[in-house]
Amino acid sequence: MNSSPEPKLLSWLSIRKRLPLYLAFAATGFSCALPGALMPWLLARWSLQDSEVGLLLGLFFVGGTSGALLSRGSLRWSIFRGTLCTSIGAALLPFASGRTANGAILLFGLGLGITMTSISLLQSRRWTETRPAEMTRLNLLWAIGACTAPWIILHEGIRNTANAKNVLLLLASAFAAFGVWVAAFERDEPRPTPSQAAAGSLKLAGFAAPLSLLVLVLCATGVEASSAGWLATYSQRSGDSLRITIGAPTCFWIGLLTSRLVHSSAAIGRATKRFLLTWNLLAMATALAALILFRNGPVLLSAAFAIGFAAGPIYPLLLALVFEHDSGNTVYVIGGIGSALLPLLTGTVSSRTGSLRMGIAVPCAAAMIMAITGWSVMRMREPALRENVSGDSSSTA
Repeated sequence: MNSSPEPKLLSWLSIRKRLPLYLAFAATGFSCALPGALMPWLLARWSLQDSEVGLLLGLFFVGGTSGALLSRGSLRWSIFRGTLCTSIGAALLPFASGRTANGAILLFGLGLGITMTSISLLQSRRWTETRPAEMTRLNLLWAIGACTAPWIILHEGIRNTANAKNVLLLLASAFAAFGVWVAAFERDEPRPTPSQAAAGSLKLAGFAAPLSLLVLVLCATGVEASSAGWLATYSQRSGDSLRITIGAPTCFWIGLLTSRLVHSSAAIGRATKRFLLTWNLLAMATALAALILFRNGPVLLSAAFAIGFAAGPIYPLLLALVFEHDSGNTVYVIGGIGSALLPLLTGTVSSRTGSLRMGIAVPCAAAMIMAITGWSVMRMREPALRENVSGDSSSTA
């Protein structure tokens, strides 16, 4: 396991070592943005109700949660299993309909969940000294991949249905090729020793407001998944042009990418954690409220960008916080539950009320809960952080 300090600028050898996993992680970002981008196309093709769309999105993220649970044992072979499931699911989606679509998207999500979790755990074990930076880097690459999906799928799919099918088949081929590469050339990293795992569990149990931290993880992934999954459909129903329908989800992912670029160093600094959580969570709740209250094109695009930008530093920061106490896959399971639950609730509320605007109130309420919970968590942690800072100052003196 490589635990030696890493230079600020990655060496060429280090980049070559990381590059295949980085490319694969960017491909998972592209794939995770696909369901939301595909929904207007699927709604027209299959005449789906909002509750059925919510079920599809929910199944996708249920697959992701199950994948996090199945990321055990050899991480190298876990990545191989994940890429195999992703490849099969992506290949089936263009030809699926009805119940077969439910199975295909569940398998697709399952494969992505296994692949993302296993790559994250592998890199977390491999680069222990720079773990927070590595997690931020992976999430940045994930966002880069996600930015491209809405434009490619919505633009090409609306022009020609065959183009959307070809994109999915090319994606299936790419994941299959990466799986073969992992099986042939990648290597595993040793698991933490039992004593280290026990220490991590004790720290997590003694952590200030651990339930609040889990609530944050649950809501953070849920709000992000619900926003990404429903923005294209919400924009289409607002009566705006194709440009807005494509632009809203694209602005969301661009906002997420821009935010992670801006916060790539600040997100791992202890001095700014309270600011990043409280103010970005408040900004996210405000932008979601604006999305509900004003449905014209410029507001949709601006609110979508603001939601993505506010969400950017939150999940990497929560990952870094959890990994200080637990290097397992618990955080991915909790995050997956949120990702499955909120899109499903959004569709259910929309169908019951006959208004997708009321459905969007679900992630908006979750964002408000996050803002309150995040402020509470960081307020409770502040005395401990001050003790650490004063201890470091006295030791250096």
